[in-house]
Amino acid sequence: MATSDEQAHEDRQDIKDEQLAHKDDEQAEKEYADFEARVRRTIYIDHLSPLVTAQVIKASLAQCANVVSTEFIQNYTIQYEIPAAALVEVDNVSQAQAAVDLMNNFPFMLGGMPRPVRAVFAKPDMFPDRPRKPGLKVEFSWVKQGDPGYDGMNKLKGLARRQEAENMALIKESIGRGEGAGGAAAGNPGSKQ
Repeated sequence: MATSDEQAHEDRQDIKDEQLAHKDDEQAEKEYADFEARVRRTIYIDHLSPLVTAQVIKASLAQCANVVSTEFIQNYTIQYEIPAAALVEVDNVSQAQAAVDLMNNFPFMLGGMPRPVRAVFAKPDMFPDRPRKPGLKVEFSWVKQGDPGYDGMNKLKGLARRQEAENMALIKESIGRGEGAGGAAAGNPGSKQ
């Protein structure tokens, strides 16, 4: 008698687990749909001066869009704190389009000086807080010497190191000429910004 009661209890628990998993899937789909809507109304602005703040971006876009939030993207591959890019969320997609057109067709003014910037629509991979896409299964494994993917991974590691070295050389040269952090703002009269 105890075994049939145990079996009935297990069956009820399995049904509850399936219902809970289905609820979790529905919640994950809704969360990802909300995230996709946020991505569509967000723009990515690149080549920003280190002097740019969220208030400066909001003021510059006020004529075409209501800025909801601004998130600066830090570059963790370099040792200098140069905010070079930002994700800017606006109210809707048409405002995002107007902001992209404005930023690409007119120079970004900072302290009376024009500064060329690039603006594009954001992509989901640009968000550090993006939710996991529903139904996506991620598998990974360690690659050891002799495995089929080992040579490809070594090439990718080499390319990443080379790109990092090239970026650092460009940044050091830019800072040395006074164009990076502390250029004209720090009183370097010969700097171009």
